[in-house]
Amino acid sequence: MDAHGLILTQPARGYRYSLDPFLLAGFSRPRARERILDLGAGVGLLGLLLARRVPTARVVAIELQASLARHAAANAAANGLAARCHVIRADLREAPRFLPPEHFDRVVANPPFRRAGSGAVPPDPGRAAARMETSFAIADLARVSAALLRFGGALDVIHLAERLPELIVGLAAADIEPKVLRFVAPLPDAPPRLCLLTAVKGGRPGLRVLPQLAVHDRPGHQSAELLALVDQGCGGGR
Repeated sequence: MDAHGLILTQPARGYRYSLDPFLLAGFSRPRARERILDLGAGVGLLGLLLARRVPTARVVAIELQASLARHAAANAAANGLAARCHVIRADLREAPRFLPPEHFDRVVANPPFRRAGSGAVPPDPGRAAARMETSFAIADLARVSAALLRFGGALDVIHLAERLPELIVGLAAADIEPKVLRFVAPLPDAPPRLCLLTAVKGGRPGLRVLPQLAVHDRPGHQSAELLALVDQGCGGGR
């Protein structure tokens, strides 16, 4: 997956961005002049996609790893978005201490998918942090989002489908109500692997489930629906 016209750098070894930010950007519905918080920004791709798509949106991107934060800041500058995409190198778990409370209209997150201690840990520290919940768990996502979202603000997140119950319970406990759900499967007849979820702080109960998205319509061939979603996330449509 290329960066669809964005100028991007990333570390020579370790962390690599994947399809996930493109999926989440296409699923998200940012509005004009929104204040968006990107938790665990990596090299900044998700925030850059949203900022390019909505020219009046402003993004604050938090990334713990210093090398990734440097790449994220450089990528914002290289794409002419530094004025609207501010990168902070920090532990997102501490964000409520240095960001104003209930300030953001939207939080977006592509967090690590695997529980700490479950399965083999990648030998590269950057990849390990991106995959394992060593510094960013569902409980952290819920707590920080609840503290920094305005009432009625939205959280957009991508996660493993198998962890959806845990995600819903964690968010609901923080008064962030799941509102829109879409499963993502590798093929039309395959079980879903991922889920895309929008939840609203202080929202009323009621979940809308969208049709499942198949990444490929046949092995090795990306589906037209995926390409349309990615195009939308990259600013090609609404």
